[in-house]
Amino acid sequence: MSGPVEAAWFALWSFREDVYLEFQEDGLILRSRWEDVTMPVPGPQVAEALRRMCLGPISLENVITREADGEELSRILEVVHHLVVRSFGPDPEQALISVVPVSPRAVFHRTPLPAETPLRLSRFVSIFPGKRAWRMESPLSLHRVLLHQAGAMALVGALGRPVPASALSPGARHLAACLVATGMAVPASNASGQPEFEEDHDPVLVGWNPLDLMFHSRTTLGRHDHDFGATYRLGSRAVEPVVKPAAGDKRIDLPKPRWQEMIANDPPLSAVLEAANGGVPETGRVPSVKDLGELLYRTVRVRSLTGAADGTTAVATSDRPYRSAGDCYGIEVYVTVDDCTGLPSGVYHYDPLGHRLDRIADSGDELLENGRLAANLAEVPPVLLTLTARFRRLSWKYNGLSYALVLKDVGALTQTLSLVSTAMGLPTCALDCDDVDASSRVLGLDWKIESGVAGLVVGRSGGARPECEEARHPMNDAGWTEDANGLIR
Repeated sequence: MSGPVEAAWFALWSFREDVYLEFQEDGLILRSRWEDVTMPVPGPQVAEALRRMCLGPISLENVITREADGEELSRILEVVHHLVVRSFGPDPEQALISVVPVSPRAVFHRTPLPAETPLRLSRFVSIFPGKRAWRMESPLSLHRVLLHQAGAMALVGALGRPVPASALSPGARHLAACLVATGMAVPASNASGQPEFEEDHDPVLVGWNPLDLMFHSRTTLGRHDHDFGATYRLGSRAVEPVVKPAAGDKRIDLPKPRWQEMIANDPPLSAVLEAANGGVPETGRVPSVKDLGELLYRTVRVRSLTGAADGTTAVATSDRPYRSAGDCYGIEVYVTVDDCTGLPSGVYHYDPLGHRLDRIADSGDELLENGRLAANLAEVPPVLLTLTARFRRLSWKYNGLSYALVLKDVGALTQTLSLVSTAMGLPTCALDCDDVDASSRVLGLDWKIESGVAGLVVGRSGGARPECEEARHPMNDAGWTEDANGLIR
C-alpha cells in the first residue's frame, strides 16, 4: 500500500469525551464516569495541555516545551492512563485511529512486532458503524478502537487472514501494533509452518461462540462503557401497552380454578420440585379446557394493574404470578391445540386480563410438528404453548440488558408453568428453541417486534434422548422422585 499511510505515524492525546477538569485554588480535579482524581495544581504548560486534552486530540509537543513539564505531564497521565484516548495517524492534524479505554482497568502499551510472526484479527472482534467512525470492539478487550477514515478500514482488511508483520505496509504495521496492544489482533504462537493462534486452542475460549461472549460481556457490567440499566432511552412513546390488545374475532372464556379446591389438591412444594425435575409419569389422559384454564390462570393471569384499569396505558405495569424485570411483563402466551377436551383445535392467543383465548388461526400444524421434533415425540403434542416476547416492553426502559432480561423472564415463566403443571399432574416438556420464522408466520407477527423465544409441550413429556440412554447412576436420594410422583394428583 502506498500513499501517506506509509509515513511515520504521529501520536495525539486526549481524554475520553466524558472527562472534564475542574481547577481549584488548592488543586485540580479530573472527573470521569468511574472516579474523581484530585491532584496538586500543575505548572502552567501542563495545566494547558490537560485543558486542551479535554477539548480533543492534541500533539503534546505543541504545548510542552520544557523537559521538566514533560516529565510532570507523563507522571499525571500514568496515573489517569485509563482516561486517556490515544490517537494515531500519518497526519499530525487528523487521526486515522483512536484507542479508547472502556474500563478503569484498561492498560495500553505498544511493543515492537516480531517481523516474521504472523498476525490476524482476533476471531472475537466485531466492527460496527458509528456516527463519526467505525468501532472495533471485542469482549476480550478493555479498549474500543475507532477507525476514523476509509484508509483505516483498508489497513484492517490486511489483517483479515494471517500475515507476517514484515509483509505489511508501514501504515498497516503501525495499526497492527495498536490492535495487538488492545487485543483486537493476535500474534501466532509460532513463526513458521501453519500459523496457530492461542485463542483457537485455549480451553477457556474454545467453548465460547464470539456472539455469545459478546452478548455476555455487554449484558453485564465491567467490560464496557455503554449506557446500561434503566435509562428510559426510548421514552414512553415507544413502549407497548402492558396488556396486548385482543387478536382475532372469536373469544373463548376459560374456566377458573377454585382456591379451596386447588390448595386442597396441590401436593407439597418439595414433592412438586422432585416430580417436575424427574418427570411426571404419563397417564394417557388428554388435557382438557379446564386443565388449560387452571394452568394459565395460576401462572400467567394479570392480578393487578398500575395505570389505566384496562391495561392500555403505555407506562403501566402489572402484577402476575411469575417474576418479571421491572414488572414489565413482555412475554405473551399462544396456545396451539391438537387434542384438548372441550376446546377446538387451532391457534389461540391468551388474554391474561380477561382470562380467555382469542382464536387467531384455524391450523397450527407447522408449530405442532416443530414442537414434536424439538421434544423428540412420536406424535404431535396435544397442546403446545409458544412463548413470545414483545421486546419494546423492556427495551424502552432498559439499555444494554433488555434482551438478557427477556430471557430471564422466559426462564421464570417456563419454570412456573412446569411446576404448576406438575402439581396438576400434567406432564410437560420445555423446548430448547423456537423457529422464529415459523412462529411469526403462523401467529401473524413481525419477528423484530414480537417473536417466539421458548415453548412448552403440555400433556406429554419429552422423548428419550440418545445422550441419555446410558444407565443413570442414582445419587443423593434419587428415590425421592418416585415418592414425589405418588403425591401428584
